[in-house]
Amino acid sequence: MQDMIMVSNSKKSKKKVDLLKRSEEVVKSLQLKNGGILATPKDAAYPYIYTRDSVIISKALNRVGMVGASEKFYYFMKKAVKIENYKEVFQRYTSSGLPSVTRRVQNDNEGLLLHGIYDTYLHNKEETFIENMWTTVELVVKLIFSYSKFGLVKTNSSIHEYKKLEKGYDLWVNCACYRGLKDAAKIAEILNHKKESKEWDKKAEKIKKNIERKLFDKKLKIYIKNRRFPDSPDISQLAPFYFGVVDDDNILRNTLAYLRKHIWDCEIGGFRRFRKFEVCDDWHWYTGGSGSWCALTAIAARFYKKVKNRKGYDECVKWLREVSFFSDGFLPEHIATKEEYDDWKSHEIEFNSRIINEMKKAERSVKNFRARKMVYWANPLGWSHAEYILLRKGDSK
Repeated sequence: MQDMIMVSNSKKSKKKVDLLKRSEEVVKSLQLKNGGILATPKDAAYPYIYTRDSVIISKALNRVGMVGASEKFYYFMKKAVKIENYKEVFQRYTSSGLPSVTRRVQNDNEGLLLHGIYDTYLHNKEETFIENMWTTVELVVKLIFSYSKFGLVKTNSSIHEYKKLEKGYDLWVNCACYRGLKDAAKIAEILNHKKESKEWDKKAEKIKKNIERKLFDKKLKIYIKNRRFPDSPDISQLAPFYFGVVDDDNILRNTLAYLRKHIWDCEIGGFRRFRKFEVCDDWHWYTGGSGSWCALTAIAARFYKKVKNRKGYDECVKWLREVSFFSDGFLPEHIATKEEYDDWKSHEIEFNSRIINEMKKAERSVKNFRARKMVYWANPLGWSHAEYILLRKGDSK
């Protein structure tokens, strides 16, 4: 796949940009001097350290030879999490490492943090690093155990940060915690903590067993978001593959076909998170307009590639390249039609200075995309560029 694209800021200005190199530039630029990794630049929509985003960005950094940056991030997190005090790995932190929490008990964060630490070890091969992380690893594992009931991890919210949709036993959270525990067990084994290694691996396998037993639709042969909304299509149904819980190409093909049918935007392209207003009926969860998400479309592309579905892969990659074409090679969180954006704007009631500033930026740079006026929200987003790097460089578990 060619990463070089022609980009345009206006009808009169065009130049070549390497999207992979642009992505490397973006993820590198988001790291602060203290090691924290922001979700967006400081003057954009999300100038915080979101645990989920930052871990995924660290994985991208590892794959482009910047493992030192990842190490610095995990030393930052080691200081920030203060698990003995907070009893939780928070959704987000300020640039100085203080909690800035809007969604409590979002338990994919624990699994992701463990996974990111081990991923960084795989790239630096330094036992000193995981020795320094050991106390944090132990405390995070204990948190996962404390949130476990009936063989699964319970949460208030998950990847979409929406309690109504995600409270309970969520697929994304449990897959993340499975991965985190498996990786923590490997860390324990390397450091000769054999008892912990065996116990944590056993717990991970128990979660996997219950994911397969309780969160799998035998009729459709796909995993479901949760048991409260088993018929609601959601991009997080790719979680078992994203976190390496299962490796079944037939189930993966079924899942991709199901998501393509229900949440691919046939008008503007790209994958949405879920069906609009099916469960999430609060306008606040459509900030910047509903639209199609770059990171999620890049994830889908990775799995189309895995099952050798060239048509699906090409469609996703073409869309990502088109999005970046109109934005100097940058990938936003999502794009939405101007109509969808205006609809959100007229209904939203939770404005703050940060969001108002992003609105001004987005409205100044409305794009003409596939014959529609399009708003680019949170541009650039580190997660979007990180997933593009993982798509191009690979993401072995």
